[in-house]
Parts: sequence; C-alpha cells; structure tokens
Amino acid sequence: MSETAEVLYIWLGKDPISTEPDTEIEDVPGESDLALLAAAMLDGRLGRHLPLRIAFSSHRTPHPPSIRSVDVARMLREYRIPHQRCYELLLDGERQ
Repeated sequence: MSETAEVLYIWLGKDPISTEPDTEIEDVPGESDLALLAAAMLDGRLGRHLPLRIAFSSHRTPHPPSIRSVDVARMLREYRIPHQRCYELLLDGERQ
C-alpha cells in the first residue's frame, strides 16, 4: 500500500473501540467496502480462520458511527466464497 492510499482497518472478532486493528486493506475508490472485504477474504489476506463477525472502519481509532460490521457466514454465502464451518469449544469455563 502506498503511504497516501486510503485504508480500511479491520478487527477480527475484537472490539474496535478498545483494541488496535488486526489488519488493514486498501480502500479502492469506487469499490464497495463489502466487495473489498470479500476480495480480502477470498485472497486469504484475513487468514484462514475467521470469527463470526468482522468489524471495519476507515478510522484507526473509530467512534461508533464510523464502525461497520458484517456477519461472516452470510458474507461468505452471498459472495460465494468456498468455506467450511468449524467450532471452537471453550473448556474448563474459558470465556472470551
């Protein structure tokens, strides 16, 4: 990414208000943010394992009105991204 490029900051299952973004992708003018996010998923830029929800914003330290989030399962279906489901068991009272 060039230094002047606009970016979308992405939080993978974390609270965008209290944590740093996990990654960022280039925000291409004229392209929908959801299409950019789907392309990043398909390319593997967000990793192989994704949380139930992904939050994103054009601000590194966002405030609630600028934060958007997507349901990952729905997005995978809508953009026809090949996937399989798996579940993580929280044992011994572990909570996230």
